[in-house]
Amino acid sequence: MYRSIRVRLFLYMTVSIVIFAVLLFGVNSFFIEKYYINSKKHSLIQVSKELNKVLEGKSIEDFNDDELIYTLDRLEKSTGTAISIGKMDGTIYYPQRPGFLEGESFKRNEHNPFFILQQEQEFGQEEKTEADTDTTNELNYKGVPPNKIRSWEIQADSSVFIMTKDPRFMIDTLRYQFQLDNGLMLSTWVPMAEITESASISNRFTSVVAILTILITAIWALFISGRFTRPIKQMNRITKEISELNFTQALHIQSEDEIGQLSQSINHLSSRLAKAIRELDNKNKQLENDIDRERKLDKMRREFVSSVTHELRTPIFLIQGYAEGLKNNIAQDKDKKDFYCDVIIDETSKMDLLVKDLVDLSQMESGMFSIRKVDFDIAHLVTEIIQKFEPSFAEKDISLEVQGFNCLMVNADPVRTEQVLVNLLNNALNHINAKKIIRINIEKEEDKAKISVYNKGLPIPVESLDKIWDSFYKVDKARARNIGGMGMGLSIVKAIQNAHHNEYGVQNVKGGVEFWININLAK
Repeated sequence: MYRSIRVRLFLYMTVSIVIFAVLLFGVNSFFIEKYYINSKKHSLIQVSKELNKVLEGKSIEDFNDDELIYTLDRLEKSTGTAISIGKMDGTIYYPQRPGFLEGESFKRNEHNPFFILQQEQEFGQEEKTEADTDTTNELNYKGVPPNKIRSWEIQADSSVFIMTKDPRFMIDTLRYQFQLDNGLMLSTWVPMAEITESASISNRFTSVVAILTILITAIWALFISGRFTRPIKQMNRITKEISELNFTQALHIQSEDEIGQLSQSINHLSSRLAKAIRELDNKNKQLENDIDRERKLDKMRREFVSSVTHELRTPIFLIQGYAEGLKNNIAQDKDKKDFYCDVIIDETSKMDLLVKDLVDLSQMESGMFSIRKVDFDIAHLVTEIIQKFEPSFAEKDISLEVQGFNCLMVNADPVRTEQVLVNLLNNALNHINAKKIIRINIEKEEDKAKISVYNKGLPIPVESLDKIWDSFYKVDKARARNIGGMGMGLSIVKAIQNAHHNEYGVQNVKGGVEFWININLAK
């Protein structure tokens, strides 16, 4: 069964104080009376010694001295001890009986408070054989009623402690009998009821204190256990969050003890784990990207090889076929031979162009491609390119429109820029529709010159807008050869623009498709 550390700590502290209170009460019950008796014995001895000093050098006649009697009375009252001073035969000099001050002589007391120690062996035998019974005191003189002796203890200086029942007051007393230096006998005693009552009061007081201590300790234990376990609960909550890979929370424990050090260690561990997991996530993402890139590259390699093979297969087949026809004299007349030769030359030119594009693209992608930037007029370059395309435009009856700046200086590689524009115009020629309109626009956007080439034609499917920049990608592969495209032009545009760190793009617009590039303006 689950039990929190707070409950256990509360129970441990409460049970501990209960056990302590029970032990204290038990010890007090069994030993407090003996302790009080021993304490009273010590007190009686001290009183006897003080009386011995007071009566040192005093004679019997000195008991007529009021000052001495006052001193004895004061000592008796201050110590709460009954004092008897006299002779062994029962003659009492203190306390004085009524009429003593009027000149009466000292007389024997009818109850002799003193015990004859010469008979102690007899008492010892009786004590051993009749323990805890009433033992007759035969040492009192002339038939004086006996005291009932409970026990006695003889000291090394022949003084004696006696527990007895006083025959006059019928109470149990603790007596100490001592012979003074002047030869007189001294008997001091206290009632046992006082000792018993003190022990009883002490037991009751201890019981009350024990109950109050248990209650106060239980409340204090509940408070302390809550205060002690609060940071532990907080640590438990935070470590659970860490186990769930949530590192956003931290411990705020300001103590400088072991718990404070542990909280700092947990915070440090959380921070290090968060950092390590972030780094691991970044590396995993990088690894995933690398794997995806490798997969794409591998796919591109396979597609590239397949595309190159496909592009070369047709011209090689045609060249081989027409070359064999010439060798076998299939073409008998001059016109037919010229046709065969023209086909071979045309297909060879296409292969040559393909190889050149492949070499350029390979250099661009491998980083061996160099850009030589100079300042030139982009409008002038566009005009020169258009002049080169005029025969093709006239042959296909294409309407060409040029809009924008007549002069705009840019900073780029003019040779590569011309290659980009030529490829865009070829792409427009290959995909133009029956309306046969191509529009070139030159405009200025902040620090860039934007050149766009628009042709009337079918829109590019949305899923192909990003793919048309890949090598050998063709939107309509069935009619690709008929329109003369090999799928290399736009990939070269992409490579050259990336080398210039300039943007490029394509968008479907109303009635056709528009390709565009950005070129840095000259400073």
